[in-house]
Amino acid sequence: MTAPKGGCFGKILEIDLSTLTSKAREVPDEIYQKYIGGSGLGAYFMTNEYKAHKDPLAEDAFIFVGPGPLNGTYCVSTRTSIVNMNPYTGLISHAETGAHFGSEIKWAGWDGIYIKGRAKSPVWISIVDDKVEFKDARKLWGKDTAETHEGIIKEMKDPYARTAVIGPAGENQVPFSCVIVERFRAAARTGTGMVMGNKKLKGLAVRGTKGVPVVDNGKFMEMAEYVKQLAVKKEAWQGIKRWGTAGLLELKHYASGSLITKNFQTTWYPDIIKIGAEEANRRFWKRHVACNHCPVHCMKLGVIREGKYRGMIAEGPEYETGGLLGSNLGMNDFASMMALIEACDGYGLDSISTGGILAFTTEIMERGLIKPADLGGLKPKWGDGDTYLEMIRKIAYKDGKAGKLLSKGVKKMAAEIGKGADAYAIHVKGKEIAAHDPRGDKARAYSYALGTCGGDHHEGASTKGLVITAVVNSLCLCTFTTGLIWGGESAKITTGMLNPLCGWNMTESDYWDTGKRILALERVFNVREGISRKDDRLPKRLMTEKLPAGPKKGAVFSEEDTKKMQDEFFNFVGWDEKGIPSEATLKALGLEYLIDDVAAARKEYKL
Repeated sequence: MTAPKGGCFGKILEIDLSTLTSKAREVPDEIYQKYIGGSGLGAYFMTNEYKAHKDPLAEDAFIFVGPGPLNGTYCVSTRTSIVNMNPYTGLISHAETGAHFGSEIKWAGWDGIYIKGRAKSPVWISIVDDKVEFKDARKLWGKDTAETHEGIIKEMKDPYARTAVIGPAGENQVPFSCVIVERFRAAARTGTGMVMGNKKLKGLAVRGTKGVPVVDNGKFMEMAEYVKQLAVKKEAWQGIKRWGTAGLLELKHYASGSLITKNFQTTWYPDIIKIGAEEANRRFWKRHVACNHCPVHCMKLGVIREGKYRGMIAEGPEYETGGLLGSNLGMNDFASMMALIEACDGYGLDSISTGGILAFTTEIMERGLIKPADLGGLKPKWGDGDTYLEMIRKIAYKDGKAGKLLSKGVKKMAAEIGKGADAYAIHVKGKEIAAHDPRGDKARAYSYALGTCGGDHHEGASTKGLVITAVVNSLCLCTFTTGLIWGGESAKITTGMLNPLCGWNMTESDYWDTGKRILALERVFNVREGISRKDDRLPKRLMTEKLPAGPKKGAVFSEEDTKKMQDEFFNFVGWDEKGIPSEATLKALGLEYLIDDVAAARKEYKL
C-alpha cells in the first residue's frame, strides 16, 4: 500500500454498531487519487461492497460520512458528504452539507467515517481524535434535532464539538428523513435519517485537535489565497453575501421564470415579495453565518419578532426552502413559512420532499382526487400554514391516515390513489424535485434527470457541469463557490490545490477522467438496480404543459429537448445509447472489474 503524503491520513474510522466497536481501516493513496474523497470515496465503497438489490436497511448496510482532502485547510467553503443507499429510491445517493463537521473529522485524524451494524438500543457516538465512545441515547430518543444537538453538546462539555443528528422522523422510519448538522444545516435527499434511525443511531459528535498534512505549503497557500480573493472580488458573491440564496427567490420569479409555484402549475407568484429576501431582512434576519473558512456568510439566522411565532429562532429561508415551503404552497405569510421550515428541521425531514408532498396533496385535494376523510379530516388549501404545519407533524410521526399516506412520497401516493393522480406527482426516479422549474431554467434538467441521485439540484447544470460537480462533491466543496467563482478554471484550480497539498501530479486531463470515473461508478450501482435511459427524464407535467405565465410563458421541456440532453451527455462520458457505461469506457477508467455486473444487469432487465 502506498501511504498518502498529504491531504489525507490514509485511514477511515470503521464503526460497527452491532458490537459497539471501532477500528482504523487503511485506504491506499491510489484510491484517493482515483476518487479523491467525499462522495467519490463513498461511491467506491458503495459500489464495491454492495451487491445488487441490497436492502438499504440491512444490518450490514452502511453509511459513509466523508470529508475531502481540502477539509481542515485554508481552502474556502468546504463541506461534508454523506453517502448511502437511499431507502426512498433504492439508488446510491450522496448528500452534501455545509458548516464545519467535515473539517472536524479531518482534524480528528480521519478521512471518513464508515458506519455499519445496528445497535440494540439507541446510542450516539463521541469521537475525539482517536478516542471513540458509544453513549446511551435513550434519553435523547424522541427529541427533536435542536434538543438532541444541545443535549449532546452538554454531555461533551465542549461547545466546539460538531454534531450530526436525526429527529423523530428518522426514528419513525420516514423514508425522506434527513440528518441535521450543527443545529441548522441539513444533509438531505438521501433518506439517511431513516437509515440512522434503523441503526438506532441518534447522532455523532466529533472534536479534533490535529492538523492536515501539506506537502508544499507555499504553493498550496498561493492557490488557496487566489481562490479566496476570487470569492471576495466577484460581484456574484456580493449578492449572495448580502441576501443569501434567498435572494434567488425574486430573481427566479422576475427574471428566469423558474420559481416553482403551487406544485409546478406555474412559475409566476405575485406574492413573492412577501416571503423573499427583502422581507426576511426586514422582519427576521439577525446574524450572518459562514461555513468553514468562507468569506461569504450566506447562511442567515433570525428571530420572528411578532405574531404567534414570536421568539422562534430559525435558519433561512434559503432558495430551496423558500420555494418548496413558500411559493410552492401558495404561502404569503413570512412567519408561517418560517414555521414550516423550522418544523422540517426540528423533525429531521427533507424540506424539499416535504414541500413537494404537501403541494401534490393540495392539488389533488383541489381536483377532487382525494377527500378530507382520506387525510383524517385535514383539508389543505394553498397558503394554509396551520394545516401544513399539522401535516408535517403527522408525516414525522406517521400519525393517522394523513401521516401514513403522506410519508410514502408522491410516487407511491399517486400509485395508491390512482384516478390519474400520477399526472400531478412531480418526481424523478421516485424523488421529489427541487425548487427550479426546468421549463424556465432548462439547464436544471441535466441535474434532475441525469444526476446520480435523481431530482437533485446539486449535480451539475450542463453536460460538463455534471462531470465537474462529481469532482466538486468528492472534494467536498460548495457548489456556489465552484460554480460562481471558479467557472472555467475548475480543473486548473483543483489540480493547483491538490497537487501541492497531496503530493500528486494530477493533470487537467486526469481531472476530467476522475469526474467521469466517479459518475461511471455511481451509474453502474444504479444500473444494477434497473436504471437506464428510460428513467433519465422529467415528470410528464414539465414535458407537456407549457408555462401559463411569467417571463418564460409558453416554455416546456419537450421530448426533443430530453433526447438531445441525453445523447449529448452519454456521448461525452462514454455511455451507450441506453445510458450504460460501455466496456471500453469502464476499461479506460480502470473499472473493468464491473463489466460482468453490467452484463448481468442487461440480462436481468433486458437492457
